[in-house]
Amino acid sequence: MKKIVIMSDNHGDQSMIDYVKEHEQDGDYYIHCGDSEAYDPRVLEGFICVKGNNDWSLDLPKEARLVVEGVSIFITHGQYFGYFNRELAMNDILTRNHCQVLISGHTHMPMFQKDGSFYYINPGSTTLPRGGSARSYAVLFIDNGKLDFRLKEIQK
Repeated sequence: MKKIVIMSDNHGDQSMIDYVKEHEQDGDYYIHCGDSEAYDPRVLEGFICVKGNNDWSLDLPKEARLVVEGVSIFITHGQYFGYFNRELAMNDILTRNHCQVLISGHTHMPMFQKDGSFYYINPGSTTLPRGGSARSYAVLFIDNGKLDFRLKEIQK
């Protein structure tokens, strides 16, 4: 079993990166879905990171891929999915990239949704939640191809 710790959209509040690292020290993988706005990129060491629409000064890739226990994962910030037919765009990116799981941020609203053989995951925002959600990050367990998602509210 592998543990993947996922966060997004802390928008310059580097203490949230430290918070997640401190509370999830046993992660096998750490993913940041963008908009860290890190003024010291060293705080992102150990994370698989993608560039968010507010990460102007960071030299990060627009997307990343990861395979964990045979499960193919596509990681991006999510600003290119738009607001209408968002799920259709997310399905398209998974299909084109031959991936099963999409991990993204941008909306500041947590999501774990299964659509056929695809999974859509958004950890929400550690700093600026929207849509009535709490500040959060996520933990994804993958065990022999089975996914178990846990949303973690920030108690700070």
